[in-house]
Amino acid sequence: MKTRKFALKLEIPKSMVHEIVHDTLGYQKVSARWVPKMLTEDHKLQRVEISQRLLLRCQQDNGDEDMTHIGVGPAEDF
Repeated sequence: MKTRKFALKLEIPKSMVHEIVHDTLGYQKVSARWVPKMLTEDHKLQRVEISQRLLLRCQQDNGDEDMTHIGVGPAEDF
């Protein structure tokens, strides 16, 4: 979601949303997306768990599933 949409939804200035996302939450903009500057242990664990589930799913399908159909990114982008 874009900072403008958050600002409209929360009825606060866009600059305040940017300050919260950047300064308070510690996210930075990379390739037009807000991403954490540093992954927490929870984030790292979540990435490993998701990767393991995807690998298991692919192995269970005996490679029948086309891996090009697996999306990466925020759910609202799909």
